[in-house]
Amino acid sequence: MLLGMVLVQNTNWNNAAKALKNISTATNFQLDKILNLSDKELEKLVMPSGYYHNKAKTVRNVLGMYQTSFSELKKLDTDTLREKLLAIKGVGEETADVMLLYLFNRPVFVADNYTRKFFSKYFKQKFTYASLRKNIMKNFAFTVKDAQEFHALLDVYGKQNK
Repeated sequence: MLLGMVLVQNTNWNNAAKALKNISTATNFQLDKILNLSDKELEKLVMPSGYYHNKAKTVRNVLGMYQTSFSELKKLDTDTLREKLLAIKGVGEETADVMLLYLFNRPVFVADNYTRKFFSKYFKQKFTYASLRKNIMKNFAFTVKDAQEFHALLDVYGKQNK
């Protein structure tokens, strides 16, 4: 799941899935095996997801965080945890929020591209990631399950209404 959160950024799910299949075949998703791959080996595996040099580094950084700090990180409050995730080289706002929502089970709003297009269309204004997230989070009284469902529904809508 964590690898998918990184690999799907700036590509479609089909390309991320190809990279995940490569990683699965090579390592059976064993953390130590992934982290012990050379940079070139990891780059080759993630290549179908695009931006493979950067994504390989981000995969390594995120998995390293997971391996060494997950227990401590999950104890942090959501805002502090988000700051820590954003401090990981290669992790941007969307990836951090997806990690908060699905890995750390925090009720946050993910203002991904599909979501921004949806809100821009219906509110007739453009939103940046930060502006939409800030506006929605002001009154975001969702449970984790509700937030996950809301995100999933907005993604389905976005994929069907490109």
